[in-house]
Amino acid sequence: MKSAGEYHREGFNCCESVLLGLLDYLGVKDELLVPQIATGFGGGIGHTGRICGALTGAIMALGKKYGRTNPQDKETRDYFYQMVENFLEEARKTLGNINCIDLIGVPLNTQEGLRAYREQNLREKCNQIIVTVENLAKQYLDRY
Repeated sequence: MKSAGEYHREGFNCCESVLLGLLDYLGVKDELLVPQIATGFGGGIGHTGRICGALTGAIMALGKKYGRTNPQDKETRDYFYQMVENFLEEARKTLGNINCIDLIGVPLNTQEGLRAYREQNLREKCNQIIVTVENLAKQYLDRY
C-alpha cells in the first residue's frame, strides 16, 4: 500500500495522488481509471487555482466509501453532502484555506506562476498539503 505522498513523488498531481493513496487505504485497485478521472482536478481544477486537488481527490475517495449508488437515495446523498461540508471546514481550519492559489501562493495557469512554482520548489509544499489531506481523509474513512 502506497501513501499519497509516495504517489506524488512519483509524479502524479495532487488530486491523483490523494485519490490513489486513499483508494489503496480502502483496498480498491484500478491503476488506469483512477488517475485518469482525477487528472483534470490538479492545480485547483485544471490549474485555475480553485479548490485544492488534494481535497477533490479526498472527496472522491470518501464518495467511494460513502456515496450513493441509487439516484433516489436522498438520505445517503444528504448525509454525504454534510460530511463533505464538515471535511472541507476541517481542512480549511487545518490548512488555512482550501483554494490552491491561496495555499501555494502562485497561479499555475500562467507561465510566470509555473516558473515560480518550479523555482520555489512549491511541489514540496504541495506534498505537505497532500499528506495532511490524506491523513484527515483517513480519519473520515475510519470514523463514519
